[in-house]
Amino acid sequence: MPTLRSDLRRRRPIASLLATLAAAATLTACGSGDTGVSAADAETQAADLVKVLKLPDGAALGGDVTFKLGAALTLSGPSAGNGQSMRNAIELAAKQIKAAGGPALKLSVKDIKGPDPVAAKQAASELASEGVPAKITSMGDGLGAMLADTDKNKILSLDGVGGAQVFTRGTKYFYGTREVAPSDAVPGALEWFKRTHPQGRTVGLAGVDLGAQNAAIKADMTKKFAAAGLAFNGLWETAAPSSQDFASMIAKIKKNPPDLLWVAFSGASPGAFAAQAKAAGIKSELVGIEFTQEAVKASKGVLDSDGFTFAMDYFDASAPPNPLAKLFADAYKKAYGQPADFYAANAYEETLMVWDLIRRVKAAGGDPGDSAQLKAALEKDPEFASVYGGDVATVGTLKIDLATHGVASRPMGVFEYKDGKVKALATYNVGGQGFRLAD
Repeated sequence: MPTLRSDLRRRRPIASLLATLAAAATLTACGSGDTGVSAADAETQAADLVKVLKLPDGAALGGDVTFKLGAALTLSGPSAGNGQSMRNAIELAAKQIKAAGGPALKLSVKDIKGPDPVAAKQAASELASEGVPAKITSMGDGLGAMLADTDKNKILSLDGVGGAQVFTRGTKYFYGTREVAPSDAVPGALEWFKRTHPQGRTVGLAGVDLGAQNAAIKADMTKKFAAAGLAFNGLWETAAPSSQDFASMIAKIKKNPPDLLWVAFSGASPGAFAAQAKAAGIKSELVGIEFTQEAVKASKGVLDSDGFTFAMDYFDASAPPNPLAKLFADAYKKAYGQPADFYAANAYEETLMVWDLIRRVKAAGGDPGDSAQLKAALEKDPEFASVYGGDVATVGTLKIDLATHGVASRPMGVFEYKDGKVKALATYNVGGQGFRLAD
């Protein structure tokens, strides 16, 4: 096993306001201040990580490499908590990797806000000018605003938030590392709805305005409604990603209420929407596309009292499914004092993916700083270690579908949050494969 390193010591942020503002835009992996993993904990976790990943003694772990890693995250606005979770997980993984004898990941974080297309384009431009060969990104690469630059500048991009959306298809350097949210989860969720609500017939959606991408998403979703034998009732209401006031949207829903209403918002917004929908007397069955504690807070008690159903590839930090998931969940909780959500889980495994690709390129005698070589290594073998799936003795597997640039499979299901607890209502895989109601 490689010698564990102890040179990762926490750095204190410079106290001046000017430096603080600069740090908000660009951060190193070791510059998060008082919170985060300590050097001692990183060394212990690194030893466990090497064992869990079954890295052989003497493996070329990339200790002589300094690698520029970009990150495009929602660090302000209603989704700020999600972006912070991702940043925390990336920094955690970076410290573990370095302590394990791996490369020094120099992290450059950009805030894409809501996402906001202007901020996303600016982030893409800045990361290109900095020469990052890879980035951990989010929201369908800023809801599409970054995609052209991703390919133009050949930045290998891993998105564990939006996944490989319909509008990302054809972007050569973009890969979605989770379910296409909500498309991949829809067939299984509709099957659950039909079995548990046999009188339900109609489906509508309230969600984020994706601008030019709306038509493709709508066509995909309504096709799935029809395939399930359910009718689209014509309700497709959208709001800006940063919106928290849904009064006008809810007024339209009251005039045309579907039996099943998809709540296609992220971050805190699902909680805010649920609270406002309850106050307005909406009786539709709400099904969200994700769940976070930010939503619970924004609901002001409604999610705890009434419950909230959601369909996704949910990461349960209280019951991690495999050894890598447990290592991560325990380390994250110790470092940051709170359970990891799926944003953090996905960013963590993406950082490990980057390390894996660096090792592969090094082993082949190549240059890990060349994004084309990283991409070729991914396409030669698109399987990676995952915090999802597996079992108590076996690490899960994330496999990229080289045709869609999304995941080939992903454990997911329909879940319900209520009174501080989450329980599974149904489980399945991409497209509803292997569907079964929970016991």
